[in-house]
Amino acid sequence: MRVLSRLSMRVLLAASFFVCAFATPSNGAVSPQLDALYVEVLQHPGNSDLNLRFAREAEAAGVLRWALSAYERVTINDPGNAEAQAGLQRVRRKLQPDTSQVTLEAGGGYESNPRYYLGPRRNEGVGLASAILFDERAISGMRWRTTGAVTGLFYSQSNDLDYANAALNTGPVVDLFPGWAVVPAIGGSAAYYDHHFYYGEGALTATFEGASQGAFKSFQVKTAYRSYDEFFPSANGFYTEGRARFAFPNLLGSSSVLILSPWVLYSDLSGTVLSPVLGDVQPGAYVEAAGKAEVYKGVVDGVVVGGNITAIDRRYRADTVPATGNKRIDVLWIPGASLLFPHLFSFQTDLRFDYRYIWDRSNDSSKSFTDHVVTGTLIYRFDPTENFWTQLASGRSQ
Repeated sequence: MRVLSRLSMRVLLAASFFVCAFATPSNGAVSPQLDALYVEVLQHPGNSDLNLRFAREAEAAGVLRWALSAYERVTINDPGNAEAQAGLQRVRRKLQPDTSQVTLEAGGGYESNPRYYLGPRRNEGVGLASAILFDERAISGMRWRTTGAVTGLFYSQSNDLDYANAALNTGPVVDLFPGWAVVPAIGGSAAYYDHHFYYGEGALTATFEGASQGAFKSFQVKTAYRSYDEFFPSANGFYTEGRARFAFPNLLGSSSVLILSPWVLYSDLSGTVLSPVLGDVQPGAYVEAAGKAEVYKGVVDGVVVGGNITAIDRRYRADTVPATGNKRIDVLWIPGASLLFPHLFSFQTDLRFDYRYIWDRSNDSSKSFTDHVVTGTLIYRFDPTENFWTQLASGRSQ
């Protein structure tokens, strides 16, 4: 059996070299030392030290697929080998193709109380649109990630609530250890609200991300300085937040995913302007602890249903309740549901419907409110480095 196992390993090894034979260095030359190591590895495929020597030489020579195969063999024979795990991650990163995607979303809906606790309280139609960019590519031998977003909300009657935001962040993708990378980034954003420039913001973030046993995990720390326009009675200042995200595929059965997103936030932005977007950092010196749980499951081909709930505990450090003198505390519960039709009109196009019920229970009764939000949006994804109309026609034909 050992003879048969060694023979099988040699056959597989030879096959892997045959497949990778086209991945020769750009100058077409392979060093005699690399050739000699190849012969030795073929004779002793289970020798981890030999495979590591071969992987180092192949990586240095630029024959990355040969190095990848050698590192993979070591991790199979010796799963705890740190050098092989690090080399495997490093070479995979070098072989990773450039990725660029823009996601467009547009639609409309209904909101029962868009002013929250301010008057007049009336139902309104709402239009929404967004464009989100994700770009990751190799620049001077390093992976570089850029993300951006432009979003807008437009109301049928209360045009003073119209809101727009643009943000951009960029930074390198740095491997820390097997299975984990960090993306330190610098960026900024700007917003428009109530017919005026709302604020400008500069931010530093560090995002740690990894995957194990099919689950994706990320942790982000962000520090930002925000400067408001003089039109608004809000002070400039810093805020800091920490966010985590855990995604567990198939935990609740096939075609399902469970997503948990806890966060904490410390804001030192004093003022009285109520942010028109609940997810935005609102003016006010407060500490916030919150979390969101989401579950999505495919029920039939082309139909995904989802449910979610968000809980937010926001404790103000300066605002007080006039009737009692106590510090203001807001507790929000936001249950929601989603219905998604992926690839409905083409491979890149989805149709989505969402419902949210926002229930804010404040110890200051004048600040409590409820709100119903129903939206329907069309989502389209494309590669901005390729011709848009060609992709659109291709998507329709699939």
